[in-house]
Amino acid sequence: MIEVSELKKSYGELEALKGLTLSVQPGEVFGLLGHNGAGKSTFAKILSGLVLPDSGVAKVAGHALAEDPLAARTAFGYLPEESVLYEELTAWEHLELFARLRGLDPESARQRATKLFEFFDLSDAIHRPVAGYSRGMRRKAAIALAVLPDPPALLFDEPTGGLDPEGARRFAELLAELKRRERAVIVQSHILGLVEKRCDRIGVLDHGALIACGTLDELREQASLPEGDLEDLLAALTGRCGKDAREVFSDG
Repeated sequence: MIEVSELKKSYGELEALKGLTLSVQPGEVFGLLGHNGAGKSTFAKILSGLVLPDSGVAKVAGHALAEDPLAARTAFGYLPEESVLYEELTAWEHLELFARLRGLDPESARQRATKLFEFFDLSDAIHRPVAGYSRGMRRKAAIALAVLPDPPALLFDEPTGGLDPEGARRFAELLAELKRRERAVIVQSHILGLVEKRCDRIGVLDHGALIACGTLDELREQASLPEGDLEDLLAALTGRCGKDAREVFSDG
């Protein structure tokens, strides 16, 4: 459903992606981890059609972005790291604008949006400008817009940023439903508990290269840490050692 092969992208001398190859199947939730600067944002922008790769192939639902970008984008739902909303518009006006841009049936879009806003406890705020929304409310509205078209493939970048515990729980329930509906989902997050608990497979991106990929148990085997949690595994696989905070305040 989501397939990338030998993706490469450089910004000047910086190699953001170094031949990335991975696939995500229908009904699979795939967690993509990596430290800041690992290449996750570049990968997301390529899949969403915002950035062109220097080489390699990216396909969504069988549509190559380079050959049929409109079909690939139509089949893809993207939640960027920051909730990009128009301050002066209400959540309901965002829905109507987004539905027109995506070519959705207006009545079907309204019905699904009503259910999504209710699911995320936004029903009382949908006719208020988002300028007055909290960060968590903005995130919920952005998630609702990303899933509104019910695309076969989705990528969520830091989806629970700003959400309270109940909002994070609702997002986890949404993930489970997307999995049940055979959607291919990528979750990029620094919230390791979310990835560890909700993702079927996990990939570790480091300096533009996929250095490990598999189930949690397979990552533990690769890292030779049979009881390790994701924090330990990420540190071991990327070669990041811990630092002693006491040195920051030492006089030496």
